[in-house]
Amino acid sequence: MIIKGGTRAGGADLGVHLNRTDTNERVRVLELRGVAGVNLDQALREMEAFGAGTRCKSPLYHANIDPRADERLTPEQWGRAVDALEAKLGFTGQPRALVQHVKEGREHVHVVWSRIDIERNRAIPDSHNYRKHEEVARVLEREFGHERVQGAHVEREGKERPARTPSHAEMQQAERSGLDPKAIKAEITVLWRQTDSGKAFAGALAEAGYILARGDKRDFIVIDQAGESHSLARRIDGVKAADMRARLSDIDQATLPDARGARAEQAQKALEDAQKAEEARRAAEAAEAAQKAAEAVERADEADLTRWRSMPLNALQWEVNTLRPDREAALAAARMADPAYCEAKDAAEKAEGGAARARLELLEATETVRSLNQQAERYRERQGLLGRVKFWLQDKGFLEIREWKRLQTEISEAQALAEKRQGVLDSADTLHTEAKNTLHPLHCAIAGMVDEALEPEWRRYEAARSVLDERIEEDRRRAAEAEAERRAEEIRRRVDAEIEREKREGIGWQVSVQDGVVTTWWSDGKSPQEDETKEVTKDELQERQVQAKREKDRGFDMMD
Repeated sequence: MIIKGGTRAGGADLGVHLNRTDTNERVRVLELRGVAGVNLDQALREMEAFGAGTRCKSPLYHANIDPRADERLTPEQWGRAVDALEAKLGFTGQPRALVQHVKEGREHVHVVWSRIDIERNRAIPDSHNYRKHEEVARVLEREFGHERVQGAHVEREGKERPARTPSHAEMQQAERSGLDPKAIKAEITVLWRQTDSGKAFAGALAEAGYILARGDKRDFIVIDQAGESHSLARRIDGVKAADMRARLSDIDQATLPDARGARAEQAQKALEDAQKAEEARRAAEAAEAAQKAAEAVERADEADLTRWRSMPLNALQWEVNTLRPDREAALAAARMADPAYCEAKDAAEKAEGGAARARLELLEATETVRSLNQQAERYRERQGLLGRVKFWLQDKGFLEIREWKRLQTEISEAQALAEKRQGVLDSADTLHTEAKNTLHPLHCAIAGMVDEALEPEWRRYEAARSVLDERIEEDRRRAAEAEAERRAEEIRRRVDAEIEREKREGIGWQVSVQDGVVTTWWSDGKSPQEDETKEVTKDELQERQVQAKREKDRGFDMMD
């Protein structure tokens, strides 16, 4: 049997914990004594209120009695265990609450006492409570006939101190964080043994996801990945606090973050890890969706190929023509649907129109200058000898020709206007160039999006076109084979007919043997008296037969 307990505050939080049904298979309130509250939450709040008139910060004492899984207690034995623990702790007659939990088929009882002595208005001491827990547990084990559990404080009898078990607060901490305190202790102990200095140990902790921080009550604490704090001395197996401080003497505690800063840092890391995990999850989902989409497209392509290969050729030709994407129409529609492109296109058209008008105005001004110059030249030519003298005197500053001065003034004004209009044209050309430069990237972007959107259609069109080409080529090959077979059959019929005719008319080599002499002659179908005869040897006859066979085979080769 194991009994654990300690002082605490927070009756409301304790009530929530004791009433939890998500972590317990069964929760039953066995007793509420010395309180007016009718339920557990009211009773715990009332017991905590007893300490409002004292300086006690922990007015409650919470203990749990936990026998082995195979050791069942009767209701009377549970009452005897609670009363024995109450008497040993000095809480006899104090308000109390009893709650029984069944967790994973194992029964245990939680007891909450009020530490406040109402008559004396002071808290009952809780000194040496761990020893008192073990003393009561050993007495109850003997009384109930249960197997003894070796404790750390009483009845050691020369045995080694058992390993420290997690406290109730540490168990709640593990439940919140989802991290096993034993696993944390084992990991930190390994890191301690693998390093030989405080800075190396702090670096190893950081690599493992922990943060070494300075504590408010302890020298050093460790903040785990969930933001929970742990006493470093309690998380290193077999190391005393003095030895730990000596090892960590090369670390200035002022440079370490406090608990709040370390928790904030761990929370930021957790947030970043969660964001990375979410991004990885989304990427995996996107990859999976893309894979499924690719598989669906592949299945659809296979179905299309099967259908295209089995449909009539003229129907396939019609479908290929309908499958060809109209890129120009899609590009025009995409441009019209893009407000930025429409705005840039309007600006480019306006700039182009402005440049065209400025060019016409410049041409008009230039033509005016040219016309005035020609008029001035004609005026000077018409003056004759006297006019040349007048112009000489005007050049010397002794005379002024009013008509000539008027023409020169008009020419100057026309040239100034032409220069002004040239500047307007340059500005209009610059605006037109800028508008085209703005329009070109938008055009390229829209074209890229259209091409990307049409890519599946182009791929489907190319696949259908490929099947059509294959089928056309197959039809051509079959037609060529049929034509070759027809020609071979025709040659074969002609050869057979010729052979039959020769046999019928008796045309060919004739052979006879008389008195051991082989006689052969060529017959053209006439009477034998008119045939030319010739005596040959047996070898010559065989050679002629072979030659005849070769000629016949050559005829069949021509048919093939």
